[in-house]
Amino acid sequence: MARKPEPDLITAPLTPKATHGVVEVKDPPESAMNLTADAAEISGLRLVDAADRARKRD
Repeated sequence: MARKPEPDLITAPLTPKATHGVVEVKDPPESAMNLTADAAEISGLRLVDAADRARKRD
């Protein structure tokens, strides 16, 4: 039987923005997040990429 999705489950990856030495993420909620495995994996990759770009702009 398929597991019932939680109402606050985040299915879309985060969208971090690289600025001068800083990575800004505006779309997470203020409390704990529940992400799907795919959303978490893509978010992690995006955060690593944004960190690299932020360092280069510093």
